[in-house]
Amino acid sequence: MNLMSVGLAGHELDFYRVVRDSPWLGGGTEYSGLNEGLPYWFNGLVPLAYGLDDPRLKEQTANVLEYILDHQQADGWLGPEPYNRRDIWGRFPLCLGLMQLVGADPSQASRIVPAMHRFVSIMHQMLTYNDGFKEFWGRVRYPDMIIVLQWLYEFYPQGNEVMLLEAMLLLDQQGLHWKYYYDQDNFIFADLDTIRPPIHSGSFVFPYVHAVNAGQGLKSGAVLHRLKNDTSLLESTRNGVNWTLTYHGSPAGSIIGDERESGLAPNRG
Repeated sequence: MNLMSVGLAGHELDFYRVVRDSPWLGGGTEYSGLNEGLPYWFNGLVPLAYGLDDPRLKEQTANVLEYILDHQQADGWLGPEPYNRRDIWGRFPLCLGLMQLVGADPSQASRIVPAMHRFVSIMHQMLTYNDGFKEFWGRVRYPDMIIVLQWLYEFYPQGNEVMLLEAMLLLDQQGLHWKYYYDQDNFIFADLDTIRPPIHSGSFVFPYVHAVNAGQGLKSGAVLHRLKNDTSLLESTRNGVNWTLTYHGSPAGSIIGDERESGLAPNRG
């Protein structure tokens, strides 16, 4: 962690335009209309800053937090208005970071938690009209947000228990389910580089073999088991973890893939 703090991870706000000049901070640099760049950074910096009790990094999180909360929109929306309409996915990693920040410093709950509830309210409204996702990323990564909602429900419900539970169920109803993919008949055991025609971003199965999605999906069964008490999720999750790391994993325990999973070749990402 010390190496991270003095290296690139601890200095992205100093030089990396996707963070330093992010639309979340009033800038104009972003690599995607999903507006996920700064939220990814924030979600990683919070545990780094507070795990090390690093004053410089804690000041960065405080300054960014201040700007984001000061610019929360009247209807509860957090962050910039994307050019391709609102998509709630990019807010998931931000909310995970906010959750971690309150966990590390509960004195900040009085400001952060109400802002989170205001966002959940607009998210709930969007999901009610099936208007929360414009692309598939959030549909396959939705357990991230259910973690946040479960945390709010357990520790800071503020009388919104019904809305929080409904939001969890709406996310699950509109999401892509890893239980489907962690099945003997659906999981791809073969080296994806050998499959013809190649699996591309428009393929039905692509959301499940995108390497980042695959990593995030490993926790889905545990998250949803807490919500639905569906014991079949436990076995499917064990399959998912074992198969993913056996057929698409490295000896170090990471998932091999250049965007999409790429078999067991050690020269791949």
